[in-house]
Amino acid sequence: MKKMKKRELEAYHFIKRKIENKEWLPQKHIREQDIAEILGMSRTPIRNAVMLLEKEKYIKIEPYKGAKVLPLMIDSKSFRERIEFIELMVIHYLMKLEKQEKQMDLKHSKIILQSMKQANSNNTNDFEEKEWQLWEELLLLEKNRHSRSMILMSMKDLLPDNGKISNVLYRSRQTKIKHYEQLIQLLEEQNYPYARREIRILLNQLLLNIVQTID
Repeated sequence: MKKMKKRELEAYHFIKRKIENKEWLPQKHIREQDIAEILGMSRTPIRNAVMLLEKEKYIKIEPYKGAKVLPLMIDSKSFRERIEFIELMVIHYLMKLEKQEKQMDLKHSKIILQSMKQANSNNTNDFEEKEWQLWEELLLLEKNRHSRSMILMSMKDLLPDNGKISNVLYRSRQTKIKHYEQLIQLLEEQNYPYARREIRILLNQLLLNIVQTID
């Protein structure tokens, strides 16, 4: 990073922190004037900070519209950390359902999975969005809204729009479908021990694919 003036640095860290902490999610539009009012400074240092953050792939400047937050690019280490977090949280969630003897309504999950199969067969780009919808549905019984939100945000990070990881996940679509089919069947049977096992197998297979390709 080039040497920045104090106010530029303040604006830079303010925007970057908002993005990294998920307070500003991908596709959110940000305006220099809004940030200037929040930080009590002129737009010039904010403009310089925004230009640097665009170079670092945090945002994309759109003429006459301001700037748009981009999905964070993650490396294999970050991917591993998110996989481990998701595994821990989802396993805990399934253990709670087993203890409470909860029966999941999986009708909509099956419909979403069918649409994922269709997207895979047609080689369309909406497979990952449907996959995220599947996770939203599977986590409906998580009453802790913070836990549910954290799992879904971490899952969203694992569905990048581009890059090497995206290419690996694209090639892993059929593997995902196979494990999701098995997972839904096990959940329907309330076989939670094997459902947890299926989650571990799926996530670790994805991690192995990433590590073998990227590292």
